[in-house]
Amino acid sequence: MKLNPTAIPQGTRTYLFEEAAHKRFLEQAIHSTLRARGFQEIVTPPIEYYDSAVIGLTESERNRIIRFTEGDSGRLVALRADITPQIARSAATHLSGRPLPLRLSYTGSVFRTARTGRNEQYVLHQYGMEVVGHAGPEADIEVILAAASALDAALPGGFAISLGHAGFVASLLDGLEPRLMPAVRRALEKKDKAALSLLLDSETDKDAAEKVIALTSLYGGEKVLREAAKLCGNNGAQKAALDNLTAVYDALKKAGLGENITIDLGDMRGFGYYTGTTMEIFTGSGLPIGSGGRYDNLVKRFGPDIPAVGFAFDLDRMIDGLRRQSSPPAWMASDILLLDAEEDVAQKIRNAGLLVTRPFGKMDDDTAVSYAKKMNIPNILRKLNGGCEHTDVESGKRKKCGFNDFINELFGKPPKGI
Repeated sequence: MKLNPTAIPQGTRTYLFEEAAHKRFLEQAIHSTLRARGFQEIVTPPIEYYDSAVIGLTESERNRIIRFTEGDSGRLVALRADITPQIARSAATHLSGRPLPLRLSYTGSVFRTARTGRNEQYVLHQYGMEVVGHAGPEADIEVILAAASALDAALPGGFAISLGHAGFVASLLDGLEPRLMPAVRRALEKKDKAALSLLLDSETDKDAAEKVIALTSLYGGEKVLREAAKLCGNNGAQKAALDNLTAVYDALKKAGLGENITIDLGDMRGFGYYTGTTMEIFTGSGLPIGSGGRYDNLVKRFGPDIPAVGFAFDLDRMIDGLRRQSSPPAWMASDILLLDAEEDVAQKIRNAGLLVTRPFGKMDDDTAVSYAKKMNIPNILRKLNGGCEHTDVESGKRKKCGFNDFINELFGKPPKGI
């Protein structure tokens, strides 16, 4: 088959002007929010040796890793499918001398083969955070509050938080036949009580089966926590897990997020990876724009046994969310298209904090307006003897003015020396 040189791999995308501007806006908004809360940014490599890349991943996740052979050593190399294990390794090694807890943030791409028929991408862009070194619910609460604050700054307009607890689910499923687990997981994901009943009817202790089946209805508001408490009996692990989740919920409610929260104790997302509180955040699309949870067993795979909890935003879904909003951050090539002026004039205007584009040659009025419209530049400023002519690109209105008058009128204090 002849290669089409314009084709790109399935599940990848190119960010053009507007989407690239949205991506940058989101990254800056999230970064500023996390930095204000004491999170420190680290940057991890996009490739790993395969043996390291699979740590913490399930079998199905391992099957989606993109891998190749390193030419010199012959070792198997993989594009990272998850950044969290890299953060865990950094905390266990390079950052091991730093005081705990560590508040870490990161942004980067992860790579996974796209599954047929699921409209998935090979490349996913994330912005995430991790708190490493604190086992109490305070770290879970901090991660969720930080995520909510970042979302308010980056994608305002309301959101919903779904809280679960991997430890609670794991305790209820403990003792089930391993061969049943894939089907049990699928049934719980669909909240399919009938399917679970058929699965567990003749295979499982009746009391244990009833508790697992009950997970399909443990979904909703605060009353879910009370209903779940009835299932625990004297089971210490289940009670501890529920107490932990209740502490997180109560703190978030006190912080004013009570109306945003749904409890889902049948959630098995990330089961086997997470050990405690899990969370997903949704906006108007109905798709999660971020998820995370506690993973106390991961850091010790690289060294010391240290608890951790984290959350990652899906930047691609957030970009789609911005585009659906009525007034997303506007992309524009520049504030001003500057004509017939030297570079020193353009730089003085830039020094005032404005974006300036200078064409490489002469440009007549019609060409300038056409260019400015296509590049979303709102102002054209042509230098004249003794002043300038300003064109408002949207209205087409033109007026003669001085440079200082124009800059001062539209943008505040004029630059010096013009």
